[in-house]
Amino acid sequence: MTKSVKSVYNKMKKILLILAGVSVLFSCQKEAGEGGTSSIAGKIITYDLRHFDVPGGNQSIDTISSYATADEEVYIVYGDEDNLYDDSYNTSWDGSFSFENLRKGKYTVFVYSECEADTSGLAALSQTNSTYAQELASTIWHPNCINGDFPHIVEIEITDNNSVYNLGDISIYNIAVN
Repeated sequence: MTKSVKSVYNKMKKILLILAGVSVLFSCQKEAGEGGTSSIAGKIITYDLRHFDVPGGNQSIDTISSYATADEEVYIVYGDEDNLYDDSYNTSWDGSFSFENLRKGKYTVFVYSECEADTSGLAALSQTNSTYAQELASTIWHPNCINGDFPHIVEIEITDNNSVYNLGDISIYNIAVN
């Protein structure tokens, strides 16, 4: 081999080694899920609600009680590729939950809350008693209500290792008296 061909060969060899090293680094990047050092925590609070829908009369929604919810199942979805939950956790006696050992990435945490599916009267109610309609829409009347439940969804992205991401209090509702 001539000196110039050998020089080109050595340069190409170095470029290929650099490209191989870079591709190995990127292929080792892990998706959201277990195996990391961060966690997502929060607390579930239940509100027992009573509401009255007497047209032209008593239309109100009242909180009877609120409490930390023990033994409530909280779900987590790793990444944003699908909506199937990857893990779940039952809350502790004080309503707290924690998903640990998570890697950087996007997560969806959700818990089910009671609801009423009949939102057809909400538009009419908005015109006659907008305050009451707004209270219902923000609590128990939900367009995604199926069989009396809807998922209360919180999306979060873990961007740092060795961190606790606290979702705070997540409210769910129990229709105590209708």
